[in-house]
Amino acid sequence: MYCTIIAPNEHRISVVIILFHPARPHMATLGASPPPRATRGATAARASSASRGDSNRAALRRARVVLWDVDGTLADSTELGFSSTNKVLRDAALREITRDEYLRGTRYTTPRRLAWHATKNADDACGEALGAAFDDAYVALVTTTTAGFYPGIARIVVRLREEGRKQAVLSNACGAYARAVIAANECVDVMARVYGADDVPRAKPEPDGLVQIARELGLECIDRSMAYVGDAPSDGAAAKSAGMLAGGVNWGSHDLREEAHARNFHVVFDTVEELAASLFDD
Repeated sequence: MYCTIIAPNEHRISVVIILFHPARPHMATLGASPPPRATRGATAARASSASRGDSNRAALRRARVVLWDVDGTLADSTELGFSSTNKVLRDAALREITRDEYLRGTRYTTPRRLAWHATKNADDACGEALGAAFDDAYVALVTTTTAGFYPGIARIVVRLREEGRKQAVLSNACGAYARAVIAANECVDVMARVYGADDVPRAKPEPDGLVQIARELGLECIDRSMAYVGDAPSDGAAAKSAGMLAGGVNWGSHDLREEAHARNFHVVFDTVEELAASLFDD
């Protein structure tokens, strides 16, 4: 069992509790030959993976706090981000990008992403000015058409509120954008906090924002009764580092069927319906 204790001085103290169980005796079936070693190993691996998946889905159903990413998780905003990026690049007399380049750039925070698009160097100083121009364009264009919730997401958010489960938002976009999306989708009164990368000490994949939200919600310990749901590997990495359940969704900017991405999460959902089935008892 893993628990992150939030200390008053804002330092996180990670505590690992090891539970020992008595070993079970091996039971063999008389007259049956064991399967080949490779088959036994593959079967055990599949069984172990399925067991972990079931366990993590059960943990999500019990989660008393659910935190959300925005783009690619709650909101279908890929076209808005893509068109706003090319507007900024075009206005700066820079080469416009393809949709694939845009999607690959979403692994960065906004200033570093724009710098990467402009120069292929995410640390280039031009990112600050380009990022600021992008934020202005991005926020101004938010509507339910350009950044509406995916079908079925609003029902999940409302039902979580009806069940008394706390919710909040942490995005790697700027806070003004995240709050504009939540307001456009009429969920301001549902989310206890709505933060962007500029509202927290360090952006994802660092866990700072998640820990900050937990502390502001009055939680003394972060464990798997808290879940963070997102579509990017950095979302899963932040959640795991904070000590909470990491839920991935496969309808955003990243293909979480790829092992390199999937391993950042405890559990991955391919559809909104799958997510809902794991959050609720019926």
